[in-house]
Amino acid sequence: MRSLSLILFFLGVCLLQGQDKFYVKKIVFVGNEKTKSEIIARELTFSAGSVLDTSLISYNENRVYGTGLFNKVKIWFEKDSDNTAIVYVWVNERWYIWPFPILGWKDRDIKKLYYGAGLIHTNFRGRNEKLIFSFALGYDPWIEVEYQNPWVLGSKNLFYSFEAFYQRVKNRSRLFSASFYEEHTAINFTLGKRLGLYKKFWTTSAFRKISIANAETSQPIDLGVEKTISPSGKDEIFMFGFGFRYDTRDIPIYPNQGFLFSIFYRYNQLLNFNASFLQGGVEVQMFKKFALGLIAGRLFILNSFGRKIPVYSHYYFGYDERIRGYFNDVFEGENIFAGTLEYRIPVIKQRFFKWEKAPIEEFSILKFGVDFAIFGDIGRTWFNGENVLKIDYLRGYGVELNFILPYDLLFGVGYALNNAGGKQIFVDFRAGFE
Repeated sequence: MRSLSLILFFLGVCLLQGQDKFYVKKIVFVGNEKTKSEIIARELTFSAGSVLDTSLISYNENRVYGTGLFNKVKIWFEKDSDNTAIVYVWVNERWYIWPFPILGWKDRDIKKLYYGAGLIHTNFRGRNEKLIFSFALGYDPWIEVEYQNPWVLGSKNLFYSFEAFYQRVKNRSRLFSASFYEEHTAINFTLGKRLGLYKKFWTTSAFRKISIANAETSQPIDLGVEKTISPSGKDEIFMFGFGFRYDTRDIPIYPNQGFLFSIFYRYNQLLNFNASFLQGGVEVQMFKKFALGLIAGRLFILNSFGRKIPVYSHYYFGYDERIRGYFNDVFEGENIFAGTLEYRIPVIKQRFFKWEKAPIEEFSILKFGVDFAIFGDIGRTWFNGENVLKIDYLRGYGVELNFILPYDLLFGVGYALNNAGGKQIFVDFRAGFE
């Protein structure tokens, strides 16, 4: 009898949820033992006293999940006879503080291995504030301290972050006879304002110091290229920038729907030499369900302005950004443009699984899925002296299997052709482009 009652209850809930809209009488949050309820509420498109469109329930679940604080989110409601309802938001919290190992590779290249450790608190004070300390050895070693507060002064919707780091970087440029190392030290402060659910504006100020190590071992192939703007081999820079972001994507990593528009610019003034340069650009992403799958698109352009652009601020394909079909080829410039269009068809629909024997409850709910993607990529880098209308663009197209793994990990295996007649099989440890 108890089982029959439960079945009838859930059937009733499902029938009610087939209706379109109703007024929200009350919101009840369940499972958030650490997280403050207002942290969840600010991600919802509805509030007590407003109208809830039931077609947006899945969208709201993904927005709450996108905070990175929860393994799973579920929203349901119980409707009264007066067209009002109590809405329940259930969450399963992730473990929020732990020491963690660091193991990975840079630029999607498994040969560029780095390893280290860190300590992170992902939900400091239960308000989605993050405290992070980390260090890594191996390729491009670093040490970093960071604090992020996404919600300052309540209804003012302000956020800020502070970061200090040191990193020894192997230069990526192909314009020198041999590789050399850069030592980067920086202190960054960001202050911004959230404008409703989807928009935010921010300003950033920073002090950066870039020094060149073992400079004598590498000479420029082009005599007009320098490792730093200052002849001393050390650039000390004050940077000020701003950005704006409009983001309706349901989740930030491998979204299922939504739109992104982002713009930023950063002005760099040298403090130890009379020079400056400006960098910035625009990015657009779009995700739209169509027929059996999902259309995903991305377009971005980044530009540099100034008499001299240091090599440590050049843009590249072949490292973090890739053109499939030219996946392992490196292209360098002071400007970069790229566009991608994909059609993703679920092979195994994204699902959550319960790991019954998980040593920690917060690690017990796991996400998994597989998509088959048909894609086309286009892009190019160029220097300021080149005529952008006359350059040849890189083009690649093919197919890829994307594996959506627990804790927002992505992995892809694909086959691509390019416009030069080349063919390749590639393995991508950051499938998708989000």
